[in-house]
Amino acid sequence: MSKKKPVPGGADTSTPAQQKRNLWHMGALFHCTSRFPRKAKAPRVDRLAGILQRGLLAPAQCSAGLVCSDLSIQVTGISVPYDGLVFLHRYGEQSYIYTICDPGRFAVFVDPAHPVITQEDMGDAWPVLCQDEVYVRDSVPCEHFRAIAIHPADAEGVISELADDLRRLAIPLCDYAGNILWPR
Repeated sequence: MSKKKPVPGGADTSTPAQQKRNLWHMGALFHCTSRFPRKAKAPRVDRLAGILQRGLLAPAQCSAGLVCSDLSIQVTGISVPYDGLVFLHRYGEQSYIYTICDPGRFAVFVDPAHPVITQEDMGDAWPVLCQDEVYVRDSVPCEHFRAIAIHPADAEGVISELADDLRRLAIPLCDYAGNILWPR
């Protein structure tokens, strides 16, 4: 399907209907991180490659440092193990900070209908680090991904290294403004 766009002189041209995605809309469900760990002593694993292979995994579901958070947080006295959760964001009024992208950072957009656990579900003792956080136990499978957003400076490397996974998953690779970088 295509959209008609007027051009100077009155003629219409067709452009692909999916040239741009509206990624940052109220209710969008996403996970942001950096492609490689920023901790000096952390194993240098490609998080994006791992996510495209295995889905979004809670740290307790990973072996051999595949998920290595840049944060060092220990939480005790709660009923749900902190490392047993995938941390996501439900885009809202407080989420604008996540629309800022630097080279090496990316966002995975998940089907907004994917079931999540809210902060309220976690109880009064739950530490709230971010107002728009929601959680999923254990993992979010790849088939629930809707798009990946990266910095344009990372496009060539991500496409050349991860095109097979992007093709297999049939998900678009976009910049943070929603412009589709792959497939072209």
